[in-house]
Amino acid sequence: MPLRTSLLGLCFTLALTSACDRPSVSPNSSGDGQLLGAVEPTPLYSPKFVIRGMVADQRSLYVSGSWLPEADQSTPTGVIMKVSLLGVPEVLTEGPFIPMNTLRLIDGQLYWHERHDSPDGRGLRSVPIDGGAPARVSDIAGNSWVIRPNVVYFTRPDDEIDEGGFYQLERGASKPKLVGRRRGVVRTLLAPPIRDGAGDASDDKLYWTTRARRDGTWAIYEWDGDQSGKELLRSDETFASLTIDGDDFLWVTWAEDQGEPLHSLYRRPIAGGDTQVLARKLGQPGFMEVFADDQHVYLTTVRGGELRRLAKAGGAIEALAGSGDRIVVGNQLNLFWVDAQRVYWMRK
Repeated sequence: MPLRTSLLGLCFTLALTSACDRPSVSPNSSGDGQLLGAVEPTPLYSPKFVIRGMVADQRSLYVSGSWLPEADQSTPTGVIMKVSLLGVPEVLTEGPFIPMNTLRLIDGQLYWHERHDSPDGRGLRSVPIDGGAPARVSDIAGNSWVIRPNVVYFTRPDDEIDEGGFYQLERGASKPKLVGRRRGVVRTLLAPPIRDGAGDASDDKLYWTTRARRDGTWAIYEWDGDQSGKELLRSDETFASLTIDGDDFLWVTWAEDQGEPLHSLYRRPIAGGDTQVLARKLGQPGFMEVFADDQHVYLTTVRGGELRRLAKAGGAIEALAGSGDRIVVGNQLNLFWVDAQRVYWMRK
């Protein structure tokens, strides 16, 4: 069923509110993004390069970026850094490559994909968290990808972006296989995290979001392992971001209401059921990325808005700090974000 709902004015809807019951919050209340508490974020790292991506484990923050070419240089230089909360930043790898905006840590390896005009060529790369030369995972890759122990999945690259399906590459193979073509253009790929103690994860579920379809809707599909998939959810609002939180989908959409941009955060069980409206905002700055931990759901914003969070148990929406850029990551205890090319951190 369509999720679009008309709103007048700014409103936020609290957690655990159903899609058909949307009480509003006064613009003067703490649910409107007022800073709660007196926790001050701490500057952690101010690199001289342009920050592209970040990821964190329990000991360190990892940062990818690129140096702008000097006047006498024609080749840009990429860098992957390890930043300890208590130590000196360490270069893990540096060279003629241009990392894009996603950096992930999986089984002791850092992964990123490179821009189409990267001197090292496009595709996925990896490096151990102890440093070393980048390893080539694939020769092509789109902007969304999933890493598994025995297989890698990635969307089609920019020069194929209007064509259907996505790629499956067995580890150690040189040529990827095109799959999922019967369901049109794939925009983003997503898979559940590998649980502790899991064995071979190649059979885990894989999901994707579509671009706008001919009927004006967007959808989430579950891959059937071959050339098609099952539609799990559809919306007449544009998907901005999607994540998995336990057995649920969490997603952000963009729409328009009374000529103003409308930004919404939803939750729904992957297996099906009622859709909950967790938060909604009319006007800029709007919601962008969503992620979650055991206690909270976090929302980044665009155009200089705040980093916000909602307690899963319910309550007011907190504005933690100005997120500036949209790069926000966390570990079990801390949050890290970028504002004006400086990395800040704070305890959760």
